[in-house]
Amino acid sequence: MTEGRLCQVQLLDDRKLELLVQPKLLSYELVDLVSSHFNLKEKEFFGLAFFSDNGQCKWLQMDRRVLDHDFVKKHGSIALNFLVR
Repeated sequence: MTEGRLCQVQLLDDRKLELLVQPKLLSYELVDLVSSHFNLKEKEFFGLAFFSDNGQCKWLQMDRRVLDHDFVKKHGSIALNFLVR
């Protein structure tokens, strides 16, 4: 069976990208993957963010694994936003 967690990324043009995030995937690798859909060369101006339980917007830390962040404890997919930093 495939490990991982479903992730839905809201893109800048309101499209949504669905991915299966593997446990060892680092945040910068996910940003690279999402950036490749736009052929972005200057990825340092963009990032992925999520909303905490209290509605605060938090950025993924690039050197951490994606699944190690404190996402809302709901079953189902992780909701991320691809944003300009």
